[in-house]
Amino acid sequence: MHLCSIFLHALYFLNYWFVALQGSELNLSTVFLLKGNDLFMELQKQKPAGQLIWQLKKIRIIRHNPKGDTENFYGTKAEFSKNNYSLQIKNVGLNDSGLYEALDNSGRKDEVIAEYHVTVQEQVSPVVLNVSSVSPSPESCNVTVTCSTQSSSLNSTFTCTNQTCSEDGGDPAEVVTSDARLNLYLSNGSIAICNHSNKVSWSKATMEIKPLCSVMNATSSPRVQLIIISSCLVGFIMAMCILGICYYKWRKNNHPTDNRETHSPGSDDQSPNCDQSTTVYSFLEPPSFPLEPIPCQTASPEGIYAQIENHGSV
Repeated sequence: MHLCSIFLHALYFLNYWFVALQGSELNLSTVFLLKGNDLFMELQKQKPAGQLIWQLKKIRIIRHNPKGDTENFYGTKAEFSKNNYSLQIKNVGLNDSGLYEALDNSGRKDEVIAEYHVTVQEQVSPVVLNVSSVSPSPESCNVTVTCSTQSSSLNSTFTCTNQTCSEDGGDPAEVVTSDARLNLYLSNGSIAICNHSNKVSWSKATMEIKPLCSVMNATSSPRVQLIIISSCLVGFIMAMCILGICYYKWRKNNHPTDNRETHSPGSDDQSPNCDQSTTVYSFLEPPSFPLEPIPCQTASPEGIYAQIENHGSV
């Protein structure tokens, strides 16, 4: 009986301690909030019997007495409700993170009647998912992808067969910082997912990797490689033939053959250096010196001279 009594008392003590601990934890609320949103806090259980004080990191925000007078130390950013004693902080920033407390100042010692542990976070940056390498083989295919953000990156290799893909090592790649988490993992045996998240936001990029192995295996077969090489060789030969024909036509048009006709000594054709038209000189007055035709290198045409003289009237 004595041992049973001790056991019951110990069990009662543990139960009382657990209830008290649970009750103290219920007064503390953990809140994660996106930067720029509004924070709303209220008294969930106990109402103040005397003066109420809202404070952040021991710095007063609101002081409200039972007479209804309210003193605001936060300006327009804080809004207090006299009906339910709630407090609203507008457009929160990173500096608004911390422990908010509601104190009842009715007794000799301030009693904490509400607590909010608030963490303000920014929107996470977008992610970029790229293929780093693809290594095909007859049995399997290894695909390495890289997931990156503005501040961190990670990569992971997936092994794909005809049936499905799996992660090397079995565990997803992960980078954890103080305010965000970056994960790279495989879903449905074929889809690589990169996820960047924190408590208030997330961004994700996906990529199906199994078709990459199918394309690489198709292009890496000996038959396909022979076809590609043959096509490139035929195309090169045709291009050289076309360039040769174009060059021949250009050379023929810009450098014609000099077909010169031979002339007999008694031919009537004139030298190309002389003007074949009859030269006519016309003067209004008699010249002061005799005129002679300009000699050519070969036979010169006869010059026709015409003079206009003044004749007296008949």
